[in-house]
Amino acid sequence: MNENIIDWCKDKAIKRIARIPVPLFLLALMVFVFSLLSPRYLTVSNIVNIVLQTASGVGIVAIASFMGICIGKTDLSLGATISCTGMLAAKILATEAAGSNPLLYILFAIVAAMLLGMTIGAFNGFILSRTNIPAFIITVGTLRIGETISRLLAGGSTIRINNAAFAMIGGGSFLNVVIGRRTIGLIPYAVVIMLILYIIFTIVMRKSSFGTYMYAIGGNREAAALSGINVDRIVFTVFIINGLVAAIGGIILASRLTAASANNGLGFEFNGIAAAVVGGASMKGGKSTPLRTLIGAFIITAMRNGFNMIGMSNAIQMISIGLVLIIIVGIDGIRSGRK
Repeated sequence: MNENIIDWCKDKAIKRIARIPVPLFLLALMVFVFSLLSPRYLTVSNIVNIVLQTASGVGIVAIASFMGICIGKTDLSLGATISCTGMLAAKILATEAAGSNPLLYILFAIVAAMLLGMTIGAFNGFILSRTNIPAFIITVGTLRIGETISRLLAGGSTIRINNAAFAMIGGGSFLNVVIGRRTIGLIPYAVVIMLILYIIFTIVMRKSSFGTYMYAIGGNREAAALSGINVDRIVFTVFIINGLVAAIGGIILASRLTAASANNGLGFEFNGIAAAVVGGASMKGGKSTPLRTLIGAFIITAMRNGFNMIGMSNAIQMISIGLVLIIIVGIDGIRSGRK
């Protein structure tokens, strides 16, 4: 009797452990290793810094990367969209007249940035839904267009943002504590925005027909079309959403830095892809979840932060992240080939 109870408890424990996402174990292992290499890694200030870096960078763009990969359409234009939307918001705020209502300028800047992001996404989605041109070709072209728009708006310089209320979006916090001589925001607004987005997309992917259709298209596009799913409309909608999400990322990044330059956001598309793939997304589409993608985003940020802590050069960091991505994609390819 006792042996049966013990076996039952073991089975329950194994099943519970099996439900824990594998990327979570990888994140825990990474934190453990870097905490041994650097005594400052697990300090409160650095943990908050990792979370804030995730929320104002890869954490947002990873949502859009996941959406594109889920339907089998990798979006390489996201970094440029972040750059030009953040630049547009900064440009509008830079024209703020003395004595005017700063909140109106903030609202106008946010709406304009979101519309620009959705326009870029709609451009991508329209071409991809109407042609058989590979997504990476179209989105690389859009990347160059977005980067050029950003440079034209900047006029070859960095635009400073002096609107204190706008700066609170990426730099403010609900709860501040004083540790030593530093004031640390424990619940940054940017983190709250990121978590709200992940909750929304988790509900969409789990509970809505739209999410079901996305997984179906990524799993087998032809079968999805034969089952009555309007594949073109879903692809078009996904890329509009991607543009909107990237614009939110651009706004948060510009707010956190209180400045916008043409280089802001460039390269984020690769970090977003890395986060989605590390989180379990298959480059063939139809796999993973927003939650796993969020864990992947934390892994990428924690890795970069740990590399900085131990003094690793940026070039070696990029090589290391690239190798991790290649290994994970390779493992995914081997697994897919066995099925």
